[in-house]
Amino acid sequence: MHADAALARLASSQHGVVSAAQAGAVGLTLDNLRTRVGARLLIPVHRGVYRHAASPDSPRTDLMAAVLACGDGAVTSHRSAGRLWRLGDVPRWRPEVTVCRTSCPMTPGIVVHRTDTLGPEDVAVVHGIPVTSVARSLLDLGAILPAPVLATTGEDACIRHLVTPLDLVATLERLGRPGRRGARALRTVVRGLVPPKDLESRLEHDLLRLIRASGAPPPVAQLDALVGGGRRVTFDFAWPHRRIAIEADGRRWHATSRDFERDPARHNAVQAAGWRLYRYGWADVHQRPDRTRADIAGALGLAGAA
Repeated sequence: MHADAALARLASSQHGVVSAAQAGAVGLTLDNLRTRVGARLLIPVHRGVYRHAASPDSPRTDLMAAVLACGDGAVTSHRSAGRLWRLGDVPRWRPEVTVCRTSCPMTPGIVVHRTDTLGPEDVAVVHGIPVTSVARSLLDLGAILPAPVLATTGEDACIRHLVTPLDLVATLERLGRPGRRGARALRTVVRGLVPPKDLESRLEHDLLRLIRASGAPPPVAQLDALVGGGRRVTFDFAWPHRRIAIEADGRRWHATSRDFERDPARHNAVQAAGWRLYRYGWADVHQRPDRTRADIAGALGLAGAA
């Protein structure tokens, strides 16, 4: 009886569903589970996942059951995430789940997406259900929704303060490599929300604020320098007497394949001229400010650098 009560409490906290592993953790054996399934106390939903008979079925039940069926680390994603976040114009679909591994058992009724990148910043919890963050959800939706629908969905998310354009830029910077499905569509949405020039100006402003907070002496802004091969470059911030420069790398989030091919030649020319160049993007400045501030202090050999 104690195990049944514990199972009922667990089910009520998970929209009515539990996994076989969770049932085992509260003291029920596989034979116990079979007995309760036979008595209709537990109703099979997926292999190893059951709905408690005392709990009504609902769309959230379906999503939680799908996450449990796909195992540790699985999260609701794509259209299911959009519906869970109540993003505008996202169509209803079968439960969609993303897993950060190469294999996952095929489960009827569940669309499983596999990824090699699902960091802590990509995961949230809504109504007790693990789900991709709004920014990650919009990136994923960019691969499957028509462009006008994604634009409306992105605008709706920003208007409701579920996400900011800066969050979207940081996500594109981390994950929007050339060829990444959904990245091009989301870049177009971000450009519609804030012009790239304004975003890059904002990044430079915020990076300068971190430089000042690091205790660094005032840098020279927009310094023109002659580097290897007679090439001229402009550094956003520099300390010429130490040949140290810092750049706000605002191109990362909207870079093309050509940009990536061209960039190593510039970097090599800068190094050949004896400069140490540090580049920081949106994720560095807005998601890891403490680490970036300490990194700047360390680069300049300031006391107290971590």
